Amino acid sequence: MVGGFTKSISSFTYRTFFKKESTYFVTVVATGVGFSIVFNTMFENYWNKKTAGTKWEDIKNKYIQN
Repeated sequence: MVGGFTKSISSFTYRTFFKKESTYFVTVVATGVGFSIVFNTMFENYWNKKTAGTKWEDIKNKYIQN
């Protein structure tokens, strides 16, 4: 059984984001873009930490003279 508070939250969410097709579309696109930005940022930070010291930015001063 859905309680009063949970029912009001789900009703609010439906009315706000999913009732009209245009707001549903904007919600889906905005969520996708936001997830993409967060995921890419997190993975890039992970990759930079994992490969520290082996990237060109880290070793180029050994090969290029000023």
